[in-house]
Amino acid sequence: MRRLRPLPCSLVVLAALAGCGDPSLGAASGGLPTVSERGTFAVSVATEQPDFRRGTNAFDVQATDAAGGPALVTGVVARMPGHDHLATPPRIDCTARSCRVSDLVLAMPGTWEITVVLASPGAQDDVQLSAELR
Repeated sequence: MRRLRPLPCSLVVLAALAGCGDPSLGAASGGLPTVSERGTFAVSVATEQPDFRRGTNAFDVQATDAAGGPALVTGVVARMPGHDHLATPPRIDCTARSCRVSDLVLAMPGTWEITVVLASPGAQDDVQLSAELR
């Protein structure tokens, strides 16, 4: 019968500290949506980094309605449901066909729900993004 040996204390401490949150570690986002919640807009979201990360984030959004007309970002709400935290509203800069969301600060590790509100004349819909920050 094989006997298990206890792990050295240093390995246990390192394993415990690994989840303490290095801001350079990214998120496992599980993919970005290509359509808004109710199917009103086709959506393209491009993040600066491969995933959202702890700290300051930025991303670009392009959205069009069924006729190919542009939709613009009118609001962004980042919420951490496990702690009921809200991030400070980010900066939103739009041109005629796309929007840049910047200065979105996700301050702590955990699950973040990011709601992007889109609007075009006569229509409004949301895009839900999710980030699991380590």
